[in-house]
Amino acid sequence: MKNILLLIVIASCALVIITVFAINLWLQMSDVQISYNGLVAIFAGAFFTILLGAGLMSLVFFSARHGFDEQVDHDLENLLERHKDS
Repeated sequence: MKNILLLIVIASCALVIITVFAINLWLQMSDVQISYNGLVAIFAGAFFTILLGAGLMSLVFFSARHGFDEQVDHDLENLLERHKDS
């Protein structure tokens, strides 16, 4: 349990450091001009990325809730033997 907590703390610290670095880099590039088309592309890309992530997460929850993630019960040994013979 302590190892997991330590891993979470290290990952959180790394995330904060990366975020501070990204914000600092963004502010240093303030003299770079982005055209209207560039801003539209950035926002559209961010929007559809978030939309895709939300859609995939909803499929995960739907699959788990309706039992699609249950253990598949099949005879694997019989299937392997049949595949070896052919």
